[in-house]
Amino acid sequence: VHLTHVTMNGSGTPRSIYEMIMAGKPPTSSQYSYEKAMHRDVPLEDENPLSLGMLTRTSLPYFQTWYPSAGPTEVPQDYGWLTNSCGGKAAIGVFGGGVMGLLMGVFLGAMSDATPPVTVIGGKEVPQAPLKEQMKLTLRATAEKSIFWCRNFAFITGVFSGSECLVEKYRGKHDIFNPVISGCITGAALQAKQGPQAAAIGCGGFAAFSLVIDTFMGHY
Repeated sequence: VHLTHVTMNGSGTPRSIYEMIMAGKPPTSSQYSYEKAMHRDVPLEDENPLSLGMLTRTSLPYFQTWYPSAGPTEVPQDYGWLTNSCGGKAAIGVFGGGVMGLLMGVFLGAMSDATPPVTVIGGKEVPQAPLKEQMKLTLRATAEKSIFWCRNFAFITGVFSGSECLVEKYRGKHDIFNPVISGCITGAALQAKQGPQAAAIGCGGFAAFSLVIDTFMGHY
């Protein structure tokens, strides 16, 4: 195939298709024709800007700037392995539970230490500690509660997410029994240091809680 005519740009090199398209004058409403707009003829009945004819004339196709996108050799990053593996689910559960526990600890610490009690001896109020010392005590108590709740929530969510994934893969089913079993495992692990009886009570309590929550939320 021989090219009889090649359009050059200012630098003397052949122009690309994009440059040739953008060099042309885009169609406007004053240049309207239904052939240019690539649709059937719509008669202009009145000057109402919301009429079909006016909307057609003000909605001509226009050229859009081309932007590069990912091609076949530029595959975007796939993070599905993080949510498909049991280790990834457990890690996400630990992180989410830790953040939730920190927030709850800050809230509970601020609420419980907002109004320190006033000690009365012999009908007289004992002088309060300086404001700076009160602030230190409040911050220390809030930090301790935040760490406590963060540790507990991270443990619960991490064990629950990881065990549910393992149970689902072992059983090969996706039903309501998976969270019930993982709830039992989580409750037993949480109370394991208190002895077998406490572990059994924790297993039953967490299993029942998981059953109620999943039944109410309608996950299965």
